[in-house]
Amino acid sequence: MKNIVKVSCLFFVLFLLLSCAKPSEPASVEGSLNIEHIFEVYGYAIDISVTDSHLYIAEDQAGYTIYDLASNEMISHHVSYIPETDPVMFENVRAITAVEDENLLFVYDRYGSPAGIFVFDMTNKVNPTSLPPVTGNTGSIVQLNSDVNLDGGANLYWTNGASYNFGRFDQYWQNNNSYEFLNSVERFEVGASRIYISAEQLGFHIVNKSNGNIISTTDTDAVALDVKIVDNYLIVALRQAGFAVYDISDETNPTLVCQKETNEYIYTIDIEDDNMVLGSHIGGVYLYDISDITNPALVGNLDSDKIGYTYEVVLLNNKIYASTRQGVYKIGIN
Repeated sequence: MKNIVKVSCLFFVLFLLLSCAKPSEPASVEGSLNIEHIFEVYGYAIDISVTDSHLYIAEDQAGYTIYDLASNEMISHHVSYIPETDPVMFENVRAITAVEDENLLFVYDRYGSPAGIFVFDMTNKVNPTSLPPVTGNTGSIVQLNSDVNLDGGANLYWTNGASYNFGRFDQYWQNNNSYEFLNSVERFEVGASRIYISAEQLGFHIVNKSNGNIISTTDTDAVALDVKIVDNYLIVALRQAGFAVYDISDETNPTLVCQKETNEYIYTIDIEDDNMVLGSHIGGVYLYDISDITNPALVGNLDSDKIGYTYEVVLLNNKIYASTRQGVYKIGIN
């Protein structure tokens, strides 16, 4: 009789263990996510830039591609361009960013000749016109971003090594500036008067945008790889430890509000309204409802078995765009 009781207890314990996810990890669920379209690529979709009308894809050794989002049709694919008469092949396109209001596209070739940020006038997206490239302190760029400059042209920002770099492009590169830090920095977000920068093992910096002075550095539980600002809160991707939410009402002393772990490492974040999407290489994409920013709730996950090894995620117009080794996935949110 005792043996029967022991066996029954053992089966009960095994049932509990096998039927529950780890306390610190969410169950993997598709939830409210559905794949609407797959944009085909020639290489790996390492990075993307998404606008209301177009999708721009950096494809590593295969160059870059432009899609029309209204029709989902490919407009053009570019493996090289010709400045004057000498063809220069893209060797490793790692980042891309577009400013459509100015018809400008910035394409970062990590190993090009010369290595740097190539610039194109995109008035004709089938045959873009090359403009003078941006070179100098352009090795090993982690994140490349851009927006409209009110005086004309575009603002361009990037991080590499221990530097945050910025300037203006209007027919040519001008007003080149950089802020140097003591240790390596990763991804960033630019606010009206502050720059929020992930700083790996140091955590994250809040930086005065006008002079580069660090207002505060906050240690985090794990390696900080990306940051996004939501009102007076900062969300930080913590690689092996999921993500964390900090109250930054007091910029000199941010305080931890909550931290949530995920099944896989987290590398990138994007936010639109009450939706937050996390990019995880093997974990694919995680979607969270952040209507209560102090307690984000997981509402969907598509892992790499469904969409491939994932590099970058973008939220726009209630859609998720995930760049992966298998292509770029357009994912609907129900």
